[in-house]
Amino acid sequence: MSETAWRLSIFLGVLLIMVLWEFASPKRKPRYSRKQRWPANLAIVAVDTILLRVIAPVGLTGAALLASENGWGLFHYLSKAGTEIPFWLVMVVSIVALDIVIYWQHRLFHRVPLLWRMHRVHHADPDFDVTTGLRFHPAEIVLSFFIKAAAILALGAPALA
Repeated sequence: MSETAWRLSIFLGVLLIMVLWEFASPKRKPRYSRKQRWPANLAIVAVDTILLRVIAPVGLTGAALLASENGWGLFHYLSKAGTEIPFWLVMVVSIVALDIVIYWQHRLFHRVPLLWRMHRVHHADPDFDVTTGLRFHPAEIVLSFFIKAAAILALGAPALA
């Protein structure tokens, strides 16, 4: 199975689980029907996905493979310097570090006025459900991609992470 098919399968599987969970145990009564909101929210996801596939067809996994092939990043530097770090530890540190980068990116998008203007697309959803977490301005998605790619290259994070 290709990486794209694998990622899409995981995305759709998690989305389906979350949708079913919301149906079974809603936290609040929505102000608008899903029929009114979901087409726009899911269309934003589609536009963002297509845009990223055009701009960076190899995705973030490609950034990790590029770092690996060229020996870029902290983990590759440490390895060349004779400090051998177990793969499981590299994975754990990479996942935690990348999650921290995403956290601080989110905080930055709330603090910087220009970035907030893009990010408020996410917060402008009139209701809150599983699709709210997918609503991002296309420019924010592109900028986010490059922030994550820079973090991956700086770390030398493995593709699996």
